[in-house]
Amino acid sequence: MRRVRPRLEGIVAIEAFYVFGVAVLCVSIFTNPYGVSEQIGTVHGILNYVGVAMLIPVIAIALAIATGLYLMSRWGYWLTLSYAVYLLVVPPIMVGKEISVFGNVIWPIIVLVYLLLVRKRYFSTDVQTSESALDG
Repeated sequence: MRRVRPRLEGIVAIEAFYVFGVAVLCVSIFTNPYGVSEQIGTVHGILNYVGVAMLIPVIAIALAIATGLYLMSRWGYWLTLSYAVYLLVVPPIMVGKEISVFGNVIWPIIVLVYLLLVRKRYFSTDVQTSESALDG
């Protein structure tokens, strides 16, 4: 009888997005590292000539976010929320040039709004045993 918290579909979708991003970045390190590092630099407000070394920390952050959300942990929630705020605020200020509309506006707003809307259910202590979860 394991205790299981109900999974939220939106959280699963956000996890999947970050895992997919990690997979794409891992492939990109070998296929087009400089092109991808330039785009990652633009999205994160880092100078484009920082290079491929920036891809590894971005992969680590995305894996941490996906893991934290998968575990439905407090740190995963707050890391995801902090990262979304970072993507909204810091890059446009630091770079001072055009920003990635999806990476710096649309995606962070979707994540922020969703996480704020479901925060009570995310932190809910209502759990069920695995046997009752299988029963329906």
